[in-house]
Amino acid sequence: MFWNLVAVNYERYHLHHLVKIGVLIVYSFLGAGLFVLCEAENEKSLKHEDNMRVLRTSIAAKQVFVQRLQNMYSGNGSSSEFSETKLRRVLSEYDAAMGISIDSKMKTRWDIWGGLYYAGTIYTTIGYGDLAAETIWGRICTMLYAMIGIPIVINILNDWGNMLFYFVDHFWQNIGRQWIQSLRQKLRRRKVQSLEEGSIDKTPLMETSSTPPSPQNPNGTRPIPLLLVLIVLFFWMIQCVAYFAYFENWTLFESVYFFFISMTTIGFGDFTPSHTVAVGGIVFILGGLSVVSMCINVIQMQLEFIFNQIVQRIENDFKNTLSVAAEESRKKSIGVSEFGSIDPSKKKTMRTDGNVAEKYSENMEMGNKLLMRFMSNHQKKMLNEKFDERAKMRNSGTQTTSQIKVASVQTAERYEQTWDEDPEEEQPKSRINTRRLYIYNTGE
Repeated sequence: MFWNLVAVNYERYHLHHLVKIGVLIVYSFLGAGLFVLCEAENEKSLKHEDNMRVLRTSIAAKQVFVQRLQNMYSGNGSSSEFSETKLRRVLSEYDAAMGISIDSKMKTRWDIWGGLYYAGTIYTTIGYGDLAAETIWGRICTMLYAMIGIPIVINILNDWGNMLFYFVDHFWQNIGRQWIQSLRQKLRRRKVQSLEEGSIDKTPLMETSSTPPSPQNPNGTRPIPLLLVLIVLFFWMIQCVAYFAYFENWTLFESVYFFFISMTTIGFGDFTPSHTVAVGGIVFILGGLSVVSMCINVIQMQLEFIFNQIVQRIENDFKNTLSVAAEESRKKSIGVSEFGSIDPSKKKTMRTDGNVAEKYSENMEMGNKLLMRFMSNHQKKMLNEKFDERAKMRNSGTQTTSQIKVASVQTAERYEQTWDEDPEEEQPKSRINTRRLYIYNTGE
């Protein structure tokens, strides 16, 4: 009973989105702890060795330098003015000015924030390179962590992209589309009023100002415009740029550059934020990748919509050409030759040169023409096959209509009528007696 209630609420409130987020958070902390366990001690030992090396090198260099100065002073007979203590103090100040110092606190980069930062660079496939595993076990864990984490993140990005697509589509269908329609109506009214004030005829005005309704999906909804998706992406990019510019004191260009390098998962590593800031930045980067996933979904939906529109136009052209051919064959007998065939100059056939998709995209908007270049070859092949199928059906329908017309013309004179004038039979004189005649179809 309890598990049934949990399952019902799980599907009702769409908790799988939260579950996926929880899985990513837990996986990130597990990876951070694992990498800290593998790399923290190794970094401390390496730092200790580096400090000892710097210390030994500095002491040896100072001894040599002091010995040479002492020899120089003793050679000039002024060794009493030589102070080794002051000289060593001056050399220490010189090392500090040059950045040559010993880390006595032994601060390591492999803390919890560094582990989260490293885990984020793995499953987002960015890999800045400023922090990398150096031990064998750390590198083995990195490979295993990437094999599991990358599919998880891809699934989560797809889920977040679908969720964002749902929200944007809901906003567009319920709010955005109404705003656009009201704005267009206001602009149209203003145009009408301005033209009416200029003493222009109202009848052609209404004819020119009326615009055909925008195409819709089979379920009655209109697709999300790409402009709205680009606005969402631009808004998210502004937030990310402001985040890094504020916490890292970067310039606007540096923040935009870092965001672009991170969003494209290039990750040069020339600009890297601090680990605490980077952990929050990974959330923004994942959100940006989700917006990109939503853009891909919208482009796919637009391509499907354009594909359906071209199929519908092919069907409409097929019906129109059939109606035109039937009307011409009924009204114009001049199109029938003495041999019982349609004059080729009077035929209406569905023909097009080249690709059907390119032919039907000539009158489309510039955005749809650009999207047509992303249409797959399989969809273009389906459009060509659909067009050829309808063209054959249209030509065969025209030939059948023409043959019926030819047959009726040729057999019209063979129809005979006789009046039975026998007075003995009690039958009305208006009865028609016909002979059985054979009609020969002269068509194919």
